[in-house]
Amino acid sequence: MPLSAVQTAFSGNPLDRAEHLRTDPEIFGDYLTQDDARVVLMAGESREAEDGKLQLTADTRILTDAMGDIAWQKPSRLRFLPTLNTIFLGLDAGAPRYACLLDGSADDFAEMFEPEGAKFRDGRGIAFKLESTPPHPSLGIIAHAKSMLLWHESHRFCAKCGAESRLIKAGYERECPACGAHHFPRTDPVVIMLVRRGDMALVGRGKGWPEGHYSALAGFMEPGESMEEAVAREVFEEVGLRATKVRYITSQPWPWPSSLMIGAEAWVEEGEISLQESEIADAVWITKDDVRASMRGEHPYRLVPPSFAIAHSLVKTWLDEA
Repeated sequence: MPLSAVQTAFSGNPLDRAEHLRTDPEIFGDYLTQDDARVVLMAGESREAEDGKLQLTADTRILTDAMGDIAWQKPSRLRFLPTLNTIFLGLDAGAPRYACLLDGSADDFAEMFEPEGAKFRDGRGIAFKLESTPPHPSLGIIAHAKSMLLWHESHRFCAKCGAESRLIKAGYERECPACGAHHFPRTDPVVIMLVRRGDMALVGRGKGWPEGHYSALAGFMEPGESMEEAVAREVFEEVGLRATKVRYITSQPWPWPSSLMIGAEAWVEEGEISLQESEIADAVWITKDDVRASMRGEHPYRLVPPSFAIAHSLVKTWLDEA
C-alpha cells in the first residue's frame, strides 16, 4: 500500500530488506546457492579518453532484458565473471536477491549477454523504458542496489585512519581492521521546491542546461538546518526571494550517486528575481496554462521534467490543485 499520495520513481522497493539476515554467516553461503536466488549485475560506463584508452566514469549500467526490466541472473554466473563487490538486497517472496558490481566496463561484458537479449542500460534510460503509474517496482530495487554499490566503491578507505576497510553485514556496513572504525552507507539530503506566489510558480534553468528547459529549484541541505530552513535558504540564494511558508509534498531516492530528494512548495514575498549567476542561468514565472501548453508542445519552453523526476511530481501536484 502506498505510504504517500504522491508516488515517485525509484521509490516503492518491493523487497523485504531482511535486516535480520545481514549477520547470518550463510548469507553469502547457502542462501547464495539456493535455486531461487538471483543477482542484478552492474558494470561501469566506459568512455573513450583522449589517449584512446577506455576509462570508467562514476556512473554504472544495469543489466536489463529486452523490455528494460532487470535481467536477474543466477549467482552461479558470478564464478565466471570478475567482480568487485556483492551485496545482499533482501528477499522477494522469500527468495534471496543480490547485487554485484563487475570489475570492468559494460562494454567488456556486453557480448556475453547479447544472445540472451539482455543489455546494460544506464539508470535514466531504464526509467524511461519502465515509465508507468504507479512507478515500476524495479526502479526501487535499482536505486537501492546502485546507491549501495557505488558507496562501497567510493568509501573503500577508512575516513579515520586511511586504511582499507572491509565490507561487513552483507554490505550495509564497512569496518576498518586497523583502527576498528565502522562506516555506514550515506544518503545526501537534497531539497527541491516549486516556488509559488499567487496563482503562479517559478522555475529555473541551471547553468549548462539545454536552452528552454526549466525545472524546480534545488540544493543540498547543510548541517544544522531543518528541511524548511534549507528550502528558504536555497530559494533566497538562487533567486533572491524570501520564503514565507514551506510545505512538504513528497520525497524520492535518487541514485546519482545516492541522494534523498525532499520535495516541497515554497511561497515567497513580492520582490524582484536576483539570480545566483554561478548556478542559475534563468528563472521565469509561469502559469498552469503555460504548463498545459508545454505538455501539448505549444509553448517555447519545456516546463515539465520527465515523469521519473520528482520535479515532475511537484509540477503535477500544483497543476492538479483545485
